Amino acid sequence: MPTDKEFRGVEDISEPFKVTRFRDVIGFLIGPAIISVSVGIGTGEVISGPLAILSYGPTILWFALLSIFLQTVSAIAGTRYTIATGEPLINGISRLWFGKKVWAIIWTVSDFVRLMWPYYMVLTGTTFAYIALGRPPEAPEQYLVGVLGVVGLFIGILPLLFGEKIQKTLGWLSWWDVVVEVGIIVILALLIVPANVLFEVFTGFFSFGSIPSGVNWAIIAAIAGYAGNYAANAIAMTNYYRDTEWGMTKKTGFIPAAVGGKAVPFLSKGYLPKTDPENVRRYGGWMKYVHLEQWIVFFFGSFITLWFPIALAYHLVPRGAKIPSGWAFPVALANYMPIPALVVLMTILLLALYITNTVTVVDMLPREFTNIWWAAFPSLEKRFKGDAKKLYYTILTVLSVIWIILMFVGVQPAWQAVLAGAFANLIGVFCYIGLLGVNYVLLPKEYRMKWWEIIIILVGLVFYTIIFAAFVLNNFFGIKI
Repeated sequence: MPTDKEFRGVEDISEPFKVTRFRDVIGFLIGPAIISVSVGIGTGEVISGPLAILSYGPTILWFALLSIFLQTVSAIAGTRYTIATGEPLINGISRLWFGKKVWAIIWTVSDFVRLMWPYYMVLTGTTFAYIALGRPPEAPEQYLVGVLGVVGLFIGILPLLFGEKIQKTLGWLSWWDVVVEVGIIVILALLIVPANVLFEVFTGFFSFGSIPSGVNWAIIAAIAGYAGNYAANAIAMTNYYRDTEWGMTKKTGFIPAAVGGKAVPFLSKGYLPKTDPENVRRYGGWMKYVHLEQWIVFFFGSFITLWFPIALAYHLVPRGAKIPSGWAFPVALANYMPIPALVVLMTILLLALYITNTVTVVDMLPREFTNIWWAAFPSLEKRFKGDAKKLYYTILTVLSVIWIILMFVGVQPAWQAVLAGAFANLIGVFCYIGLLGVNYVLLPKEYRMKWWEIIIILVGLVFYTIIFAAFVLNNFFGIKI
């Protein structure tokens, strides 16, 4: 099936907003980048990152730093398409080569494999169980963790029902998550962790090429796949950029909340931008904001939120001690705190982190499926009369039933997060191939990636391909690498 190059027409890109008031600054700070930083905190920063450093030492952290760098550049590259056309990147990739219906199947299967495990809900349930039991839960308490995970799921769904835009609600929650909750963890790390340990962890991010012998590539793949946001951050980021009304997205609509959100047309196809100097200037203005948001908020924010929680875990868990089980690991930061008051404080912080990120992850899959299916099956736009929230909440309901079932299958919470992170690398491979295709096939030359972005995207394609291949060979075929 040929590539679909048909758009709704050729339109002007909207004029970039001016950041002149404090209100404008706040609006800028609650954008897609802060949401993506927030998503990674529980899995990358509190689970796979500490698990990796406790298993193999700080020198393994270069995988995380390289992944955050690649995610930043790919998010900028992917947002070029969204600002120019009003479509999220996943819709652009779905136009290529195989046709939208085939891509809809590929995305649905690969994303479901990654996010079918209700790991954030179960991490929340684990923390509730820790509070109820007064100790970390283990396998005999898995039913209790599952029941409390269901409570976490319903808490996570609640904020998605209210407000004008779901994206704006997530932005405020993520700001609280990153600035307040992680800010307290950073302060605790500065107070508790010796300077030499902080420096040792810091230098581990720059130990490029260091790979411990006998390493479990599931842990490597998890930290690479889930450091920052996840390997295909460009896809997640542009799903949220669509709802910001930046650039051409002002003309293509957004997903409103069930209560308080007015129905707006959610277009299945975007527009091509005019290529005159004025539109190219406006596009450049929007991309300056994207660069600022991605490098300052996402890249720097992801590094800080990774470095300090990992350093805290590295200092608190005694060297040579048995690493807590996959049931107990989600509350290890709290359990190893030196005094009872700090145990209580860290437990509250972990619970808040897991709940906040449950909200974002619960939104992520319905949002992605809504974008994919809306574009692949035009009859949905007619059936729901252009109101995408009806499809969004239908998908959310079905997924919630599946997540509730999977909470009781007995897979340890920490390893649910590790598996999800490992499979994220596969979606990263699809994403980077798609970025190159969208750039050369769909975008006018005035709106394409810079030469250096293309080189970095090629590096990312090789990086995530190797990581995922090593994970599969190591964990499914028993081949030591």
